Amino acid sequence: MEYTLGPLLRRAGRRAADAFSAALAPLEIEGRHFGVLLNLHRAGPQSQRELSGRTGSDKSTMTRTIDELAARGLVVRRASASDRRVNVVELTDAGRERFAAAERVAAEVNDELMAHMTADERDALRHHLRRFLDA
Repeated sequence: MEYTLGPLLRRAGRRAADAFSAALAPLEIEGRHFGVLLNLHRAGPQSQRELSGRTGSDKSTMTRTIDELAARGLVVRRASASDRRVNVVELTDAGRERFAAAERVAAEVNDELMAHMTADERDALRHHLRRFLDA
């Protein structure tokens, strides 16, 4: 049976998300937590608004996600030096350690999901998905 692009992408995304969620469970984080940790790792401290924009999360989901990360000691909120009305979120040492572990898990899951593909096929898939997203 042939599928259109939308259903195929949804199924692929769901398969990857389910595998990633299961692998992250021992670290007591979810994919949305990983997204925040990843963005803080790559870009440094950011406002909640910036994190929402970078992860595609709405304001209430981002607030809940940061609350959960803060309760686990993985991030802290601080008032911005330039605008005290704005909270800046930054990684703690524990957050950096948890991110490093989660990044290893992400690489393992990625390898498992694409184990049936050759290196060239993996590269082609990434290339075509990036082209699709950039169009």
